[in-house]
Amino acid sequence: MKLIIAISTIILFLLPVKDHANAQFAIGASYEIRDEYPTNGFGVRLEKGLLGKGHMLDLGIRGHFSYFNETNNLSIGDGATISRDMDVYDYGLAALLGIRLGIVKPYVGAGVGLDRFKQSTEREQLSFKENNFYWNAFGGAEFTLIPVVSPFIEYRISQFTGTEDLTFDKVNRIAFGIYLRF
Repeated sequence: MKLIIAISTIILFLLPVKDHANAQFAIGASYEIRDEYPTNGFGVRLEKGLLGKGHMLDLGIRGHFSYFNETNNLSIGDGATISRDMDVYDYGLAALLGIRLGIVKPYVGAGVGLDRFKQSTEREQLSFKENNFYWNAFGGAEFTLIPVVSPFIEYRISQFTGTEDLTFDKVNRIAFGIYLRF
């Protein structure tokens, strides 16, 4: 089932758009805050609109990539501390639907992706890597102040499947960013 969803999303991304002259692409960058460690990161996204600019509804698909990193000291039972480095690579595909209301475009969407978590420490027994498939749902608002530049804010929740070493199975995050549309 997961493979069918992923393949369907890729096919939708590659389908030709009816009106090529009005097809919209966007490249975005964001600062992201999540409720699990590591908490702060950055993201990039590539979005393709499937309807022309003349429509009030905006249907599109998006590919995204986020990177989170945190280094801290971890206290262990014998009074010693060790350094811990955590990296998260998160990438996926999503479908989105928005409605243009003047300079504001609220939108919602859903997608699938892969989360790669890596923890490295000085003690090998505390280090691990884990890959988790997830689905996500999100909502946000994009603000068109000038035609090419659009700041946005987005809230996303991701539900993991099959976590083993991680102590959580969902992650909430908020993203603040900007799109360049062409």
